[in-house]
Amino acid sequence: MKRFLTMALVGVLALGLGSTAYANLCSTDVVPAASLLFPFVQYDYEAGDAGDNTLFAITNVSNEAQIVHITIWTDYSVAILDFNVILTGYDVVTMSIRDILRDGRLPGPLTGDTIWEIDNEGDSPWDDGPVSDFNELASYDFGANNLPDPEPTWDGGVVGPPGEYLDCDPDFWDSSPNNYDITIGPSFLSTLETYLKASQTALKWYEDCTGTEVTILDADNNESWFITRDSGPVWMYITADVVINCNKKLPDTEVSYWTNDVAMDNVLVGDQIWVNSANNYSETDNAVHLEASEFLGSTTIPSTGDPTSFYYRYHGGASSLENREPLPTAWAFRYGYAPASGVDTWIRAWKGGTLDAIVQDLNDGSIADPGPADLYASACIPYTYYAWDEAENVNFVGPGDDPPWSGEEGDDPIPVPNLLPLETQEVAVNQFFIVGDDDAAFGWLLFVWPRSNTDALVAGADPDPDFYDQYQTWMGTKIGFGNYSAGKSGAVMANWNCDSNEILPQLGLDKY
Repeated sequence: MKRFLTMALVGVLALGLGSTAYANLCSTDVVPAASLLFPFVQYDYEAGDAGDNTLFAITNVSNEAQIVHITIWTDYSVAILDFNVILTGYDVVTMSIRDILRDGRLPGPLTGDTIWEIDNEGDSPWDDGPVSDFNELASYDFGANNLPDPEPTWDGGVVGPPGEYLDCDPDFWDSSPNNYDITIGPSFLSTLETYLKASQTALKWYEDCTGTEVTILDADNNESWFITRDSGPVWMYITADVVINCNKKLPDTEVSYWTNDVAMDNVLVGDQIWVNSANNYSETDNAVHLEASEFLGSTTIPSTGDPTSFYYRYHGGASSLENREPLPTAWAFRYGYAPASGVDTWIRAWKGGTLDAIVQDLNDGSIADPGPADLYASACIPYTYYAWDEAENVNFVGPGDDPPWSGEEGDDPIPVPNLLPLETQEVAVNQFFIVGDDDAAFGWLLFVWPRSNTDALVAGADPDPDFYDQYQTWMGTKIGFGNYSAGKSGAVMANWNCDSNEILPQLGLDKY
């Protein structure tokens, strides 16, 4: 795929090294970033210690102390909880979503209410690193090339300019939307549970896009996971941003977060681990690393003028500090399905709007609070997908040849139901039209999201721009082998948000 922007970071300021590194913007690579997205996080309230849980870790790879603002979002696009973490130089913190949602424990200063401690200071790095007498560089004098000492925090504050400390008022350990100390109270924990279970318990509608008809799917006939999923782990996603100030601001409701608080320091790396102790499995993957660059602040898609920015949908261009790279619009990944042999695949998909805070195929305009009474699953051109088996047989879902949308005339309902309406979700692969039979199916899937799946919109032929979603996405899979499983991200095939030429049929395959 064509690299959108390449910038040289001379001196690797984050690490203080005397060399040159290169960061490819819009390449969805794992490099130090200003924001992290943990795209699929789950926790099973009913199963507790024996159920699904997610651990997520954030590392500060710079020697400078950092403030990180963490936000937990529902699977229907609404921020419900945020808090601040202060990291010393080279610090790392690991958090459990179970500890937060069940026990109300947030990372913070060591108290009787929490098991976590943020270090006040750390030891200096070894002068020459951990070298042995037999290492050929053991006698080399690294001198000024040594890593700088880690900067400590100070009485709850964060190191600012040399010799100065930015005060982080203890009140800012309290987090939105309620004010509470390090431990979240039972009443608000119950409220969070209600918010997170809303996609399971709310009335769910299916919009088939054949006019004004809106119907409710029949759960008894298992017409869609969107209806039948009424229990099991709740789904959510988490963002972590480098910020200038400790704050109590939910990013989707307070524009001042983007104009006053967010920073552009590419110093964070992160990963997540999905665990289930009862089933003896764990899977891990890197977080999505979102680099910030001043280039993204003034860069737009040439044909439309739309911005290339991950968080633009929350500040509408008001921020000159955000400038995070947007996510891709096409993915590829393998699948396997052989139930008799214990082989199965689940598709994990996160999708956010680039212009709308809540993606259109989920929202009919009624989601005004964190606990919606009903949710839509609109199939108005949500995505295109192809499936190939290992003998190159192909199946696609669509009514015509140019291009194959996710709907087919003659089917009931029309078009094929949108199986991925939420902002983040996990769906069994056999609910899609994969190539194979009920006994065995092995191959790969190509998922193409708007606007990589049509050039009509790019060419200006769109009669109603608000009708079509404009996405940025992450996709991955969980593949099960009997008692074992593995999770990983998919392969990026296109990013229309960075290059409006990356559309069907070429996507990004002819660009290097």
